[in-house]
Amino acid sequence: MKTPKKLLIGLLAGVMVVSCGIAAAAGQTAGKSRDVTDEERIEWWLGARFGMFIHWGLYSLLGGEWQGQDYGKEMGGASAEWIRHQAEIPRETYAKLAGRFNPTKFDAERWVSLAKQAGMKYLVITSKHHDGFCLFDTQYTHFDIIDASPFDRDIIADLSDECRRQGLRFGVYYSHNKDWHHRGLNKRRERPTEDYVKMVHGHIRELLTNYGQMSVFWFDIGGRWRDINTSYGELVRKLQPRCLISGRLRGRKGLEDYHQLRDRLIPNKRMGVPAESPMTMRDNWGYDRDDDNWKSVEELLQRLCLTACRGCNLLLNVGPRPDGTLSPEEIQRLKAIGRWMDVNGEAIYGTRAGPYDYDFEWGSMTQKPGRLYLHVLRWDPEGIGFDNFKTKVTSAHLLTEEGDKKLPYQQDMEAGTIEIDVPQSPPDPNASIIALELAGEITFDPSVKRDYFWHLGRGIKYHPDARGRKD
Repeated sequence: MKTPKKLLIGLLAGVMVVSCGIAAAAGQTAGKSRDVTDEERIEWWLGARFGMFIHWGLYSLLGGEWQGQDYGKEMGGASAEWIRHQAEIPRETYAKLAGRFNPTKFDAERWVSLAKQAGMKYLVITSKHHDGFCLFDTQYTHFDIIDASPFDRDIIADLSDECRRQGLRFGVYYSHNKDWHHRGLNKRRERPTEDYVKMVHGHIRELLTNYGQMSVFWFDIGGRWRDINTSYGELVRKLQPRCLISGRLRGRKGLEDYHQLRDRLIPNKRMGVPAESPMTMRDNWGYDRDDDNWKSVEELLQRLCLTACRGCNLLLNVGPRPDGTLSPEEIQRLKAIGRWMDVNGEAIYGTRAGPYDYDFEWGSMTQKPGRLYLHVLRWDPEGIGFDNFKTKVTSAHLLTEEGDKKLPYQQDMEAGTIEIDVPQSPPDPNASIIALELAGEITFDPSVKRDYFWHLGRGIKYHPDARGRKD
């Protein structure tokens, strides 16, 4: 039975839900008029290359600390959003935090605008993390934003509507196996009960029918129960055939649309399948008041370049504060990335991995039909060049804030080399892009084996001793 508050909100939102439901149903009917191919479903995502991840919930109130002890990632813990598990906070004690969760400064328009300003093309938020608290209106538990908190707004509704208004794709993260409120702290190895599975099925139906088109359903930590996980994935396919399923569902083969890298890692080589790297700006995913280990703008841009060069999307995380605002450090980095994307975005959006299964001392490459982009991370005023290249170049341009700057170059077709003359200083000290226009398809000797010089350590580093190195 609904609480009076939820009843009132349900009545007030009735007209909107009905109209949205009709539109969603129409879209689903259109999608079911014929089978949606895997290629059609993922086409937009492959072109997007860059998205925003948002970790936000009750754990944000604690900022990584409980009873005077810091459990954050920077202190060797799992991460700030794992605090209920790390500190072994009793269920009812943790549940009472919901009564304090009142993010009156939350502004969906502001969040989505910042994502868009950063050049991101999609947004994914934690609708239910491992603590079991739901940021959406649900009939299957009272442990949610409407029933349990004084904040009487559906976060998922606000963000999905705003993403639609501003033209960003919208998706939700959902912890389907690990749930410390509804299953217990250490139950991931025990088969979920029928009641729990019923709740998850109910949540999936609500998320995919009450919020319009969902572009991504980001399952996390699937556990060993593939039959149950498969039922979750098949429900997504049934309700919204065009919704992507992330690589952590762990259902039957073929249900997941893309490979999910481990947290905070960039691919260590060219990917042969669609893939995504979930990345933090600092150590923690959720808000942590003492985590000052911020990655620099340079580090973040180099991660973005290298993930794209290796055929992978970057999903960059923010962890809003409990009042609903982003940290100044997050805002500054988002805006700086956006300025870079305004100049260099064509080398990211709609590109494929570079043609070579190795990179170069100066950086790496992305490509589009008829164009090759050199992502120069280590500027050499003596020139930028490479070999094993048999395609005629018709022009070379440096991307700058003032526009494309034509560069002279020397190409030896017989030797397969090209050398590009560059200015003494790069247009961007973080990463600069040289675009090569090509007369035909890229031709090279694929049997040539070389090294990956650029690796993820504390930051992106050039390693001249790359041979045999693993990330």
